[in-house]
Amino acid sequence: MAKKKTTALKHPEYSLGERLKFIRETRKMTQAELAEQSGLTQATVANLESERKSPSIETLEKLAAALDIHIATLFSSEDVYVFDLKRLRRKYTSADKLTPHLYMAIGRIVQYAKDIEFIN
Repeated sequence: MAKKKTTALKHPEYSLGERLKFIRETRKMTQAELAEQSGLTQATVANLESERKSPSIETLEKLAAALDIHIATLFSSEDVYVFDLKRLRRKYTSADKLTPHLYMAIGRIVQYAKDIEFIN
């Protein structure tokens, strides 16, 4: 009898630690600043970014709040993108205030969602 072929799971392009560091750096924050704003120690932030430590849900929630992101953003993979809607909503209070690039990108996403019948 032939062996059943298994498909390996595809892992996200970046690890949680790499994503955390990337988001922190895009916010122009140091590890110490993120630690202070999240109520964690700088050593904890460093250990999470270097993957020497695994975070609890509570720690992830604190980090997400300090980075002003939804917790899901920390886990988005190369084919799943999470818009940073909290920040977009604060920066752009109406569609008229979106940059042309953002307006077009969001329009394409909405059209795609309609095309696959995700929304009406």
